[in-house]
Amino acid sequence: MEYRKTDIRQFTRADFDSRLRHLSTPQELATLLNEVLATFSDITSRPAQLRYFANTANIVRRSRTFYLHKKHGGYREIIAPRGNFRDILHALNIVFQAYGQPTPWAFGFVCGRSVVDNALPHVGKRYVLSLDLKDFFPSIRRQQIADCLSAEPFGFSPAAVQLVSGLVTARIGGEDALAQGFATSPILSNFVCREMDQEIAAVARRMGANYTRYADDLTLSADADVLRPGDELVQEVGAIVRRHGFTLNDRKTHLQRRGRRQAVTGLMVTEKVNVSRRYVREIRSLLYIWERYGYEDACQAAWKHYRQQHGKTKGHQHHVPLNAVLRGKLNYLRMVRGSDDALCQRLSSRYLALAERSKKDIRKVEANATCGKYVQASSTVGSRHTLSNTDSSAIRGHDRGASAPDSLASRYAKGSASNPYGAEDGRRKVIIRVLQILFWVAVILAWLYLRR
Repeated sequence: MEYRKTDIRQFTRADFDSRLRHLSTPQELATLLNEVLATFSDITSRPAQLRYFANTANIVRRSRTFYLHKKHGGYREIIAPRGNFRDILHALNIVFQAYGQPTPWAFGFVCGRSVVDNALPHVGKRYVLSLDLKDFFPSIRRQQIADCLSAEPFGFSPAAVQLVSGLVTARIGGEDALAQGFATSPILSNFVCREMDQEIAAVARRMGANYTRYADDLTLSADADVLRPGDELVQEVGAIVRRHGFTLNDRKTHLQRRGRRQAVTGLMVTEKVNVSRRYVREIRSLLYIWERYGYEDACQAAWKHYRQQHGKTKGHQHHVPLNAVLRGKLNYLRMVRGSDDALCQRLSSRYLALAERSKKDIRKVEANATCGKYVQASSTVGSRHTLSNTDSSAIRGHDRGASAPDSLASRYAKGSASNPYGAEDGRRKVIIRVLQILFWVAVILAWLYLRR
């Protein structure tokens, strides 16, 4: 299968508007999607195939489901489309983007907007309130999607609404809803939330507060003391959210006051938009490990610490491609602080020097990973959850500083139990804990026996 680069700008609303407003058969939708598919894939869709995929009960050829650990506990259900269905959703996503009319308050999943733009309206405010919508995508039902596609700016015909709403939803808990993992879910969620954003923004403006939304993260900020959970503003926002079919996650409701750490979607907004100190320390510690112990050991160390924190391996075997990880982290830092920032330039210089010096090591590790060298080591750790093709810049690094062991590389190569980054250390800890439990069980049993 051949994939080609897609220039979304070559499609406009005029290419789809009239056809979707008067669409009456699956054949017409298949013809339209094939024109889009031809720009990036050799796959073609057929009417019978569209009818099959539009039935959310057909999950065998449609998608696969797996679970990932959440950062703060629990699991997140990912429904990943398969084969031809994945390309059909990608084509539909291009169609939806031609209709893109994001509200001024939506910053997630919007081309040209970022977390930095989402944080800017809240810089220097006395109070910052963070709210979270629980189960964001699954809360958006198929009927809401159908209503959205029937209204402006879409105005799809009933036949188009029936087909498309089935294609972009999945059967979740007995009901059809947006799925986390479908390419179309992000942009459709913004269309569904348009009216909610307008209502919340109106209430916030009346109370002298600012409002933004980044996906399921709602942020309100103000200089006046109007953001306490029991105040009128917050109560009205909660009522609007419930009226639109969502639920606020009380566990993730945080009121941040001036004088303490104030964060919006992971960025500091106390005086200016900035990354956290921890983020910078992670970059420095990864660079330190690479400088001191070599590229391969640094890759394996980063993998171990990432798995300890997140419970998944992101599709990696027993190493993380540290070169790509640091490049992504530095690009993010540059986006937030600016390319002229002195800290960005210093860290980038260290990274570029290491990358230039380690070209052979980088190629060697990539070749070893391709040949499956790290698969066996990975299986001994017992990784259960993997996610392919995700953003490697999200990995969390190691922050031990100068206290790291002096002979890490040699210990790792020998598989020593004293290696803090190896799988053997984890097994040794488990064995020690089991022996401790058995010892105390024996002590208790002996004490009970002697009392008889």
